[in-house]
Amino acid sequence: MKALALVTLPALLALASCDIPTTGVVEAGGPASGIAPVTPVYFVHDGALVAVPRTTAMPGNAGDAVRLLLRGPTPGEQGKRLTTAIRVRPAPATPAPSVAPTERVTPSPSEPLWQPPTGGPTAEVRGDRLTLRLPPGTGPLSGLAARQVICTAAGAHRVTTPSTAPVTVAVIDGSGREVGGTDEGCPALAAG
Repeated sequence: MKALALVTLPALLALASCDIPTTGVVEAGGPASGIAPVTPVYFVHDGALVAVPRTTAMPGNAGDAVRLLLRGPTPGEQGKRLTTAIRVRPAPATPAPSVAPTERVTPSPSEPLWQPPTGGPTAEVRGDRLTLRLPPGTGPLSGLAARQVICTAAGAHRVTTPSTAPVTVAVIDGSGREVGGTDEGCPALAAG
């Protein structure tokens, strides 16, 4: 028995020295996916595009990345002189029907209920080709603004679909005007 204890003790010490936890299974979040929940969003600094990492619940989703872009730079980023060339005009306010508090309005089938303007960018993906529709009130896009959207959409696409081929993006602004381009020449996200 004493010999068994002498053999067991060094084995336990060896295991302890290998940093093997003695607590058993430790739950520490969801399974690893291999994709960081970060997407590059492109702003302007001194007339040039700069990639800024943004945390997102949907890495790889071009529409979500452009939604983050349309929010503009954060106050901290503005302090670093980051701006945007994208102009977003607020959609014209549609007045709600005036109804006395005791009245109940039932719309007819031909009259939809009034709803405030909603919507965000949407993206259609076919391989390395994206078609991105911006919400009403966005645009018209200058050349620099179009590059912001193209680089942001393509950068998000590359998060989950790496490729050596250029990503082609067609952008339809809020007025229906279409511009397009590729991600060739888009600056990389700086390692940080």
